[in-house]
Amino acid sequence: MELFKSDTEFSETLLDKYSDEQVAYYVDQSPTLTTTRTESIRALSDHLVAKSVPWPEDHCDETDAMNKARSVGVNVPAVRRVVSLPEGDHLIVMERIHGKTLEQLWPSLGLWATIRIAWQLRSFVSALRTVTSQKTGGVHSGQVRSEWIQGINGPVPYASPSLFCDYLNWWLVKARPSNCAPLPQLLLRPPREHVLVHQDLAPRNMILDSSGRLWLVDWGRSGFYPAFMEYLGMEGPERAMPWLAARSLASWWGRCRWSLFCLIACGYSRLHSKGRAVCVVVRQRSLRYKLEKPVHSVRY
Repeated sequence: MELFKSDTEFSETLLDKYSDEQVAYYVDQSPTLTTTRTESIRALSDHLVAKSVPWPEDHCDETDAMNKARSVGVNVPAVRRVVSLPEGDHLIVMERIHGKTLEQLWPSLGLWATIRIAWQLRSFVSALRTVTSQKTGGVHSGQVRSEWIQGINGPVPYASPSLFCDYLNWWLVKARPSNCAPLPQLLLRPPREHVLVHQDLAPRNMILDSSGRLWLVDWGRSGFYPAFMEYLGMEGPERAMPWLAARSLASWWGRCRWSLFCLIACGYSRLHSKGRAVCVVVRQRSLRYKLEKPVHSVRY
């Protein structure tokens, strides 16, 4: 390959021939994507984007989950290359999906369009549930990354469903008994297996292309977890779309359509109500008592 010149344009056909330093240079010079916000994704070219994965996160958790999801028919961008950076960070270069996020579309989306998209997501969620494991956490690292667990001592990597359940139950009945009332009525029973969960199905992470096909992006929190954790990742759309919290007919209709969307995609909320109640308590207590060391835990 010819000597690299910093003023040469990026060529998609040379992606596999560029050195890591060259790819990193081109990514650094590329503009960030803009939807309803400025994203952390760089538009490397018309067909490629690059996402930065900071150390100490394991980039293989994301790429392996994406590959598993693609293998069962979920519309996921194809990973084209992974670049290692000197600081321990990584860049994931992947297929660029042209379209609009559901966050952009939601104010103007009609009822029947909402239903059609929800049925697509339902098929994806069902397909992901066919990818099972006797372990918990990231597909590669086994580490648990979830907004519902805030303590510095998380579940041990690759915890079995039983060990992960014990970890959650510890926060319900054994965490700071002098300060926290035991909640034995919420104790969970471990599932036979965990399923592949995206865990962040926020409207910004779902893209509708020009052909009406739904794509799921940003698999950074994905891994093997109880099935109810997929539903939890779809709650609270007002955080992503503040206009839904307003007292207006448009906001009310937007909330109604999102509730219908979740119902079709993940089933009745009552099916996940106990899991949600447990996660709410675990989040509150692990956030308040971050230094606690629950059973089957390790400091990440």
